[in-house]
Order: sequence, then C-alpha cells, then structure tokens
Amino acid sequence: MTPSADTLLQLMQAGDVRALDVLARTYGKRLMSVARRQCHLAADAEEAVQQALLAASTSMTRFRGESSPLSWLTTLVARTCSRMNQRAERLDPEADIPCSCAEKDVLLEARISDALMTLSRTDRVAFMLAAEGFTGEEIAERFGVTSNAIRSRLKRVRAHLRDTLSDVAGTDQVNHSPGEPDAAHDR
Repeated sequence: MTPSADTLLQLMQAGDVRALDVLARTYGKRLMSVARRQCHLAADAEEAVQQALLAASTSMTRFRGESSPLSWLTTLVARTCSRMNQRAERLDPEADIPCSCAEKDVLLEARISDALMTLSRTDRVAFMLAAEGFTGEEIAERFGVTSNAIRSRLKRVRAHLRDTLSDVAGTDQVNHSPGEPDAAHDR
C-alpha cells in the first residue's frame, strides 16, 4: 500500500528512508522516461535516475512540499542529465567531427534540453508534466492554479520553444507538444 501524499511528505521531511523507497517505486518508470529523453547517452539514463534518487535522499528533509514529489524528482533527474551531458561534452575530444544521423538526433535532443533549461523552473515542470501525459487539470491541481492558467502557461512555453528551436527544425515539427493538437489551435 502506498502512503498518501501527506504521509509521504511527512516521511520525507522526517528523513525516513521509507519515503525514498516509496518515491522510487511510485515514480521510477516516469523518472526513467524523463532520463531517457534528457540524457545524451541512453546508458546514462539509469545512472541519472540513481544519482537523482541519491540526491533526493540527502535533501528530502528540506523538501517543503511546494510542488509535488514527482515534480521535484523530475527536476532532479533533468538537472542530473544536464550535468552528465555537459561533462560528456567537455570530455569528448571528437565533438567537432561531422556526425551521423543518430548523432544528429542526440544533438537535437541536447538543443531541446538546452531550450527547456532556459525556461523558468515552473514553466519547465509544467511542460514536462504535459509531455508526460498529465492533463491540464492535473497540472493545475499540482500548481494550485486554474486549468485556464495552465493552458495559458503551456501556450507561452510552446511559443518560446518554437521560437528557440525554429533554426533546428521546421516549424511544423515544433508546433505542438504531446497532448496538443497543433499550434493553429493556439491562435
């Protein structure tokens, strides 16, 4: 049986190791999904999740509950992947060698990751939750705002990402996010 959100928050703030186990079991698959999309190398995804959970275990007593545990963990995973990607780029002596299509996909994913990191934490988390399949109502509930406010926020985020990524992809490729029909719907 999984404890309620309030019980989980209390366990986290008390530093109870059971909270970490519950977090890993409850959110592990979603965190792996985020890590696979964020990490340049697929092999780094599992390590990123493990490092994020380790970071969570050392800082969970400071978790104030202003966002959901999933949002918090997703941010930890994204930051861990970003650090791993930056480290890999610094250590890669062949970074300037022309690359294959698969490598170009990785570079595009890195550009998308970089574009996401230009967003505010709140915007990034809202966008990531939408990309993970959360409904506008679910996201609004997590942020304590109306679903109209979330729709507006996601519209602004998509427009920003569209502008930021317009040089690497045709506009038809970045016009919508998962769960959204298309950019024409935004207008």
